[in-house]
Amino acid sequence: MATKEEHIRKAEHNERFVDLFDIDTTPFLDWAITGIFYSAIHYIRALAAKHSFINISSFGEMDNLFNRISVFKNNRSAYVDYRQLKDDSRSARYEMVKFSTPEVKSLKNGEFQRIKSFILANI
Repeated sequence: MATKEEHIRKAEHNERFVDLFDIDTTPFLDWAITGIFYSAIHYIRALAAKHSFINISSFGEMDNLFNRISVFKNNRSAYVDYRQLKDDSRSARYEMVKFSTPEVKSLKNGEFQRIKSFILANI
């Protein structure tokens, strides 16, 4: 299973992918949201790896991390941000919901940045 450092590198890799899009003009906002979400997942998994939670094979297990790791239990807003990204990513991928440029920017600069900052502060 991947280490904390490997998850950080993958999160950064996904961030670089998202940064390839000009959010103001791209027709691929659905992929930007998906990349943002998967970057957040890898930051979360890095913190999970730090706490020896490495066998995460489903989104249900990801959700459960927020009740199993004390630093998450003490910051419920991290779960709220994660769920927003998860739900919006799923909506973009499967429900074909069209997100606007301001909505994508808000997810990237809001929920995602809060998760990333929280994780990096607690690694």
